[in-house]
Amino acid sequence: MPIGKHRGITLQRELVNKIEEYIKAHPETGYKSIADFVTDVLREKCFELKILTLTPELPPLEHFNLDEQGVRVLDRTLRNGTVRGRIIDVYFKPDRAWCEYCESTRCKHVKFALDLPEVQKILHTKGWKIPK
Repeated sequence: MPIGKHRGITLQRELVNKIEEYIKAHPETGYKSIADFVTDVLREKCFELKILTLTPELPPLEHFNLDEQGVRVLDRTLRNGTVRGRIIDVYFKPDRAWCEYCESTRCKHVKFALDLPEVQKILHTKGWKIPK
C-alpha cells in the first residue's frame, strides 16, 4: 500500500504518447507534465460527476455578534497578521452608527450592519432612526 499523498496509475502507452504530443505542441495550456494534464482532466470529470464539489466562497462581510450597543462584523477582506479576516465593531448611538475600525459613520461596515434585519429590529424597538 502506498504511503503519502500520491498514487500511481497505469495508462495505455498510445494515450500517454498522444497527451505528451499535445502538451509539447500547446505550451499555452500551462501543462508542464502528463501528471498535470491528467490531474486537471480527472478533477474536471469528478466535478461533472459530482464526486467532488466546489467549496462555496465565503462572503466578504459576515455578522459575527450583536447586542443593543452594536454589532461585530467579520471582514474577510482585511488581514490580521497571517489570518484572513478581522473583527470590526460598529456601535449604535441614538442618531448614528459608528465604525471603530474606519472611525466613520459612513463605511461599508456601517452600511452592512444597518442592513441586517436583526439590527433594524433593535433600532426600531429603541425608536432610533439612523440614516444609512
